[in-house]
Order: sequence, then C-alpha cells, then structure tokens
Amino acid sequence: MGNTIIPLGNGGDEGTSRWMKAAGIAIDEEHYRKVANAKDIDRRTYTSRQHQDYLKPEEVLECEKFRIQDTYGMSVTPELVEQDDGGRLIKKIVALEAILAAPLEMVTDEQGREFVPPPAIVAERDKSERERLAICTDWTNHSTAWLMRHRLGLRAVLMDLMAGVEIKGDEAMIQALADFSKHNASHVKGILNLTIPLSESPMWILGQYLWQLGLSTESRRPMEDGQRVRYYRLNTENVEFIQKVLEYRQRQREERERKRQDEQERNAAHKARMQSQYGINAPSTPPLNEDGSNNRGGMDTEVKLSDYWWERVKYYARLAIERFVYGVESVKELLSTLTIDERLGVMLEFEDLDPDKFAQLVTDAPQWTEWMA
Repeated sequence: MGNTIIPLGNGGDEGTSRWMKAAGIAIDEEHYRKVANAKDIDRRTYTSRQHQDYLKPEEVLECEKFRIQDTYGMSVTPELVEQDDGGRLIKKIVALEAILAAPLEMVTDEQGREFVPPPAIVAERDKSERERLAICTDWTNHSTAWLMRHRLGLRAVLMDLMAGVEIKGDEAMIQALADFSKHNASHVKGILNLTIPLSESPMWILGQYLWQLGLSTESRRPMEDGQRVRYYRLNTENVEFIQKVLEYRQRQREERERKRQDEQERNAAHKARMQSQYGINAPSTPPLNEDGSNNRGGMDTEVKLSDYWWERVKYYARLAIERFVYGVESVKELLSTLTIDERLGVMLEFEDLDPDKFAQLVTDAPQWTEWMA
C-alpha cells in the first residue's frame, strides 16, 4: 500500500519496538518479492499509465518492475528492487556517470574569466529538463553539481579508485579534497547538500562523496614495519554492478542516436519520394501532447515521442489497408479522423506495406492528394 513503518519518540516498550521493526522488514521484503514477480508490461502500457489518476495495486507493481528493468537493463529480482531503493540508486549512478565523463576544454568569457564547461551528457540533461518542464523555474542544476565535484578534484580520485587502486587517505589529492571541502563547506552544503564537519578525517569526507555516487569502500589492514596500516578500495561487487549499468546506459544512448539518424534518413527519403511523385511534402514527425493533439507543427522531437508517433501511423496504415477492400471512401473516412501529418504518414506506410494496393488506390482515386489538406 506504499506505507513505511518508522519509529517515533524516544521511549516506549522495547519488545513492541522490536516487533514493529520486524514487521517493517517483512513488509519491505514482501514488496520486493511482489515487484519481482509482477507481470511484464511494454513501454506503451507503462507510458499510458503514467497519465492515469489511479492505478490498481497490481498495476503499480507492474509499472515499478518495468521501470527497474528499463533503468538497469537487468532481470528484476527482489535483491535488485531493494538495491534500487525506490529509484534513489539510479540518481546516484547518473551523478557518477557525469563526473566520470571527460570535461570539455577551458573557455574564456569576454571579461577574461575562465570556465570549464560540463560534459555534453550533463548539459543535455539540464537542457532536456528545461524543455520538458517549460513552465517550471525550479529546475535541477546538474551542471552546478558537476562543477562542484569537478573543483573538488573528485574525478581524478574516482578514476584511480574505479581502476582498483588502493588508498590510505594521506595521499595529496585526498588531503586537497578534504581541505577544499572544509574551506568551502557552505557551498558544498548548498550545492551538494552535504554537511562537512571540520573535525572529520579526509577518508570520512571522501566517503560522503562516494555515498552520493552510489559507491562504498572496503578495507584491509596488513602489517607494515610492525604496525597495522589500513588500505581502502571500492567495494568490488558494487563497482562491477555499476559498470554494467553504465555500459547499458551507453548502449542505450548509442541505440537512440542510431534510431535518430535512421529516422532522419527515412524521413528524407520519404520526403524526396513524395515530392517527386506527387508534389506534396512529407510529414516531419511532430510531437504529441498528452491529450493527443498537435499544436507545435513540425518540430524536431525526442526519439521516444517520434517512435510513438510512427507506431500510431503504422497502426492506422494497417487499418487503411484493411478498409481498402470496402472502397476508397472507407479509406478517406479513416483519414478524415487524423491530423494532416498523420494522413501523410499513413499513406507513406500504406505504400511501403502494400505497394500493389496503394497503386490500386491511386488508380481508383487519383485525387487522393487532396485528402491530405
């Protein structure tokens, strides 16, 4: 039901407190199990449910399972559901992905001040958030958080740790990170929401930054010159898991870019063919609003929106082919319920799916281009 049991107050019966703690653990474990065992759904079902005011309990579990599977690219198990922590883990991994990305070259403004631009992956997150939430002014400033971590020197430390390097905490770069954090504690608090006590050790401070990035450390204490010396390294299993997620996210970006390029080539080919054969312009895959309307013309769209638009077009194209057996008027009636861009898209798909029937349609209704207006 989405409830969480937490203790309140500073007193009470010890036995009851233990019982409530055990009940909370049991509820959480049951939730993890139910999410892992929920029915699989596709992206279209998940997207449509995000706009519904109420979902059944089993539908909530199905959406949660899809989100986790789509986020990590792994089979959903109770352990993964617990590790995801309601979506908090992936936010940490995204922040880690940002700081690991190589920054752009230094730039100088008109006043001679030098700046380090954030990687493209960070800038694109800020840009897409502002475009998606156009009426909102309280956006998340991913570039600002990235810049703070960059100035801390965290990337250099992480590159070594991710490569399996062990540290003792007295290295120069760890000391520099701790000193910078203490001298700029108010800025660290304001930007990264971390409180840096002046009395804490460099390793403790580094541990706080690592926790924000979904990382943890493990240590060993060998004997050196008759004394125990503690060495720290990143948790091996944790690093392996995160690297798999980062590789999956990279593949997803490459796949989206490939689809975007394929779509551009397909649109260009369709436009040239329609212009040369029929003297009309092809659609520009406009975005759909939540209510299904289109009031923004032929703007470039995100891949997900564009893919959804083409899926709709393909569906109506198949209907048009089925209706053609009842005559061209039946096809014309179907097209009249669609937008102009959708009509053009349907005719393009009609010709691709069944060239013979499309040729027959052109013969029976040579004025079909007038239906596109």
